[in-house]
Amino acid sequence: MLNRRNFLGLGLGVLAAATVPAQLSAEDFRKSKPKAWTATKVDEAIKEIFGTSTTTEGGINLKAPEIAENGAVVPVSFDTELKASKIAVFQDANPESAVAVFTVNDNMVLDYAFRIKMAKTGKVTVVAEVGGKLHSVTKEIKVTMGGCGG
Repeated sequence: MLNRRNFLGLGLGVLAAATVPAQLSAEDFRKSKPKAWTATKVDEAIKEIFGTSTTTEGGINLKAPEIAENGAVVPVSFDTELKASKIAVFQDANPESAVAVFTVNDNMVLDYAFRIKMAKTGKVTVVAEVGGKLHSVTKEIKVTMGGCGG
């Protein structure tokens, strides 16, 4: 006999299994695009990741502080309605420009938030690949103290 607790547990387990994507995959861009992670210029890193550095401005909302009081923890968030297949984040304040690359599938919500380190004042750029074309947004962030050291 199935009691209420077992029934609810079984129902939640089936619901959880139904919501997990059937196939998850991720590309290790550090292995497949190693030059992108050592590129010292943003345009070079963009070209290594996407094959070109030609972008169209717009389509992405980037939020970051105008002034970061501590370069060790700079909050950055972005979102877009674009149907991107790949999104990457770059900055020009540290020796290596690439920050992160995300492979995107059709069912993902493109709304990211994280913290980055910036050694000095610089620009953060987000690039999204949509149907073979690149869209971008850039914002300058002034770092007032400490840089990566805090």
